[in-house]
Amino acid sequence: MGLIVRFNLVITLAFVFGLALSALLMRERFIADARVGVLASARIMLQASDSIMHFTGEEVTPLRQAFGQEEFIRATVPFYASASIFENLHQRYPDYSLRNVALNPTNPRDRPTESEADIVHRFRSRPDIGELVTERTTPTGPILSLSRPVVARPECLICHSVPANAPSGMVATYGPSNGFGWQPNETVGAQIVSVPLSLPLAQAEEAVVHLVGTFGAVFVAVLLVLNALLYILVVRPIRNMARVANEVSLGKLETPEYERGGSDEIAILSQSFNRMRRSLDSAMRLLEKA
Repeated sequence: MGLIVRFNLVITLAFVFGLALSALLMRERFIADARVGVLASARIMLQASDSIMHFTGEEVTPLRQAFGQEEFIRATVPFYASASIFENLHQRYPDYSLRNVALNPTNPRDRPTESEADIVHRFRSRPDIGELVTERTTPTGPILSLSRPVVARPECLICHSVPANAPSGMVATYGPSNGFGWQPNETVGAQIVSVPLSLPLAQAEEAVVHLVGTFGAVFVAVLLVLNALLYILVVRPIRNMARVANEVSLGKLETPEYERGGSDEIAILSQSFNRMRRSLDSAMRLLEKA
């Protein structure tokens, strides 16, 4: 096996090992960055929902007084307003959703699914948890969900304590059985934002493939340059010296010396070889005279 072949084999194995390790590390990093980006989008959606509910509670709900206690307008309820706006978003982007759910909601639309109820119960069992990140698999790919608890505040109990205290229009719309009995500071539900992970994860995988391909192309180019330099600076001079040494060993003393200019190791080796050859010539002449 020649020197160039050994050199290529060693450096290729080292590169493949390093590239595989780097690809694994880059993949983990890119996937983590993709999740961070998705989580940031989910937080923006939650903040948008909070802003909608705050605006509705501060600016729209007081307008209900102008219509009288008997008149109930669903759009004046912050929960309803936020959920309705994001329902329109969900219709256009089915993988994005924001759900305001409660274990005992006034509006049946806000009743949680089994997985959403599990999130609410986790908040109820751990009041110290202010935020929960979960993932689930769907037919369209993985979905990341960011959830925050919904706690019964004093302003909530105006409508959700007992039916007698609630607006009569609300009771007439939804009945006296749903959405009542909430207790002060009780975790009654959750805001759950769901954002798809499939596209960011696919982009992360694609970025890894592109980087590996780029590194591979760069490695091939560098390897070709190194091979050319190795042949010109090392292999060819050694072959020439080996040819001269072989001819001298066969008795062809008239073979010209190999001259290598410069001060590198190969040049020093050629000078040493030529001195050794001259010494050998002198020794042979002395033997012939003797």
